[in-house]
Amino acid sequence: MQMEQSLFKSASTIINGKLQQLLNNDFSFHEEPIQLLTPQLAKQRLSFLNKTINNGLQVLIQLMPINNDGYPVNVRGTVKKLDNKRYLIQNQNVSYVVNFNQIRYIANF
Repeated sequence: MQMEQSLFKSASTIINGKLQQLLNNDFSFHEEPIQLLTPQLAKQRLSFLNKTINNGLQVLIQLMPINNDGYPVNVRGTVKKLDNKRYLIQNQNVSYVVNFNQIRYIANF
């Protein structure tokens, strides 16, 4: 019984120490900002989008935010057309519904 209590205290102490380390760490975002790619002409983006959708290709797309408060996002995934101006971009973890004008750059990878 006393050995079980000792093991429990030891495990509890280790877990508390690890949690304290996590809480004391600086969680600020240190990743480099996304490098803006050269914007493509609308005609070129539309052509690539149609080819991507028709062939089910995996692509890299650089998205621009709707407003100035956001930041550009690079997304890898597949694209489906929702209507005349909106597209669904899906990867394993996230789905994006975007307007055509938010797509800055698209490339097959």
